[in-house]
Amino acid sequence: MNAEEKYQAELKQSDIDHHTPTAGAMMGHIIANLAIHSLKINQASLFARGAASLFLSENAKKWLDFEKEEFEQLNHLLVNNGESIPTTTDQFKEFTMLEENGADKYNYGDAQLFALVKDFDTQTLFITKAIALAEKEDWPELAQNLTNLLAWIKEQIRLTQNFLGHDLREGLYNDEDEDEDDDDDDF
Repeated sequence: MNAEEKYQAELKQSDIDHHTPTAGAMMGHIIANLAIHSLKINQASLFARGAASLFLSENAKKWLDFEKEEFEQLNHLLVNNGESIPTTTDQFKEFTMLEENGADKYNYGDAQLFALVKDFDTQTLFITKAIALAEKEDWPELAQNLTNLLAWIKEQIRLTQNFLGHDLREGLYNDEDEDEDDDDDDF
């Protein structure tokens, strides 16, 4: 098989995996979300004004460093186990569940910061599903890595919501939202 045929086979397998979710398939979403979230953190750190810019000057680099390290660890973990990973811009755009809008850089700083919190929250949906799948598939190292990532994200949500003066879950996803979106079971 040549390189193009191998890549087409990978895409076909990825499509199959996303219709019957596996831990590896969920990881495509998690990796793409991390990549896009990093871009959004960078954008907010450059353009946010007011108190949010001070918060981001304290936290954006830490967030970017952590997400970059996690991105690399997860990629290696998947490749070491024979799984496919998103490697192209098209795949990141296809697999991410985070929304991007270039105009967001002109929003008030608090709005930009809260958008990052909502992105953290969206990531938790995929991470918790991937943890359950990794445990079911007897993939303990993946489950452990994702459990650590989940704990870190929840801490960032709490710290940022506190800074914004919000209750912990204010404006974020809740189980009632799932009842309204029951059609989207395989993300």
